[in-house]
Amino acid sequence: KSSLPPLSTFNKGRSHSLSAVNGKVNTDQSYSLPTFNKGRSYSLPASNKYNIDRIGQAIDSLQSALHLIKAASNQNGPWVDARHLLDETVAALDDAGLALQCQPLRNSVDTTRQFNTDEHHIRELADEVVNKRQRFLGGSLIHDTDGIWTKSVYGECDGFSFGTENDELYRVPDEEKKEKALIVYASQNGTTGGTTKTFAKHLCKSLGGDTYCDLRNMSGIMAKDLAMYKRVYIVCNTSGLGRPPCDGEVFYSHVQLEAMRCQENLEDLAIGDGDEEKPLAGTSVAIAVWVDSSSPDYAKFGLGLTEELVSLGASTALKTITVDEQKVKLEQKQTFKEWENTIIEMEKASGPRRRTSKTIATSAA
Repeated sequence: KSSLPPLSTFNKGRSHSLSAVNGKVNTDQSYSLPTFNKGRSYSLPASNKYNIDRIGQAIDSLQSALHLIKAASNQNGPWVDARHLLDETVAALDDAGLALQCQPLRNSVDTTRQFNTDEHHIRELADEVVNKRQRFLGGSLIHDTDGIWTKSVYGECDGFSFGTENDELYRVPDEEKKEKALIVYASQNGTTGGTTKTFAKHLCKSLGGDTYCDLRNMSGIMAKDLAMYKRVYIVCNTSGLGRPPCDGEVFYSHVQLEAMRCQENLEDLAIGDGDEEKPLAGTSVAIAVWVDSSSPDYAKFGLGLTEELVSLGASTALKTITVDEQKVKLEQKQTFKEWENTIIEMEKASGPRRRTSKTIATSAA
């Protein structure tokens, strides 16, 4: 395994000291002040103006986070970088946690006391943020164990961790990598989705079939799966403004977050570039992406995916190609065939541990 630590913090300095928040409530003086929960109001202590500001900030932050998640979900809109989505949702949950810490102290085992109106509203919004962001950030991959939100609800924890031990992406020694090639496909709903799977299957057959290739849908893999192979070939399409296809959204988000963690780990260890320590070192990738050239930034996803994988240590076996859906089917097939033929030649030259050139030539015929 790599010497890189398995976990990294993502809070960007947001961890606040809970002792700095005044959780005690002065009930000597009170008057009616409006809350931020849909116009409802109730009597709050006069000294609680600071707490009301915290409540308003928390609700605003959580609602902004939900708007960002909604924008990220818009198939007709641009892709929202997973690092930005994580950063904004963690910030909103931190604000929620600080607001809850300003509420009257409550015995954690006392389940009889009802939450006040604003506290209930904040908890509802925070739960919605956590649940809805899972579409892009995954479920078990994100653990809010160093945010003020988690501390306010679950008590003290250590570290904002990304991934579990089973999800950990680490450097696999070359001698332990599989000799098989990994072929990954991802599709969008519609006719192009079937096209990418068909071409991925054709590539698999051309390289000798299941004996020599593993064929996987991008929706069922993570970056750690790529690290197990020496050669990875990706066939996918893109959707509107350079978005990844539906099958590739979680994978792409995961890769972006892993790229951030990798960079932070290298900086923490003062390794510098540290290519040999990066988790995808020893893995080469080649990517073919079906695009609609009439859309702006049509090549953004393919190039972005290539850049993220390279930042994780992968090498590029071939330049990323785009297959234009605006072209006639014959031209699309010809573009892919040229890319495929180059891969076949590379596989022939991959060494004695691979099958013979005759086997590949027969399969491709």
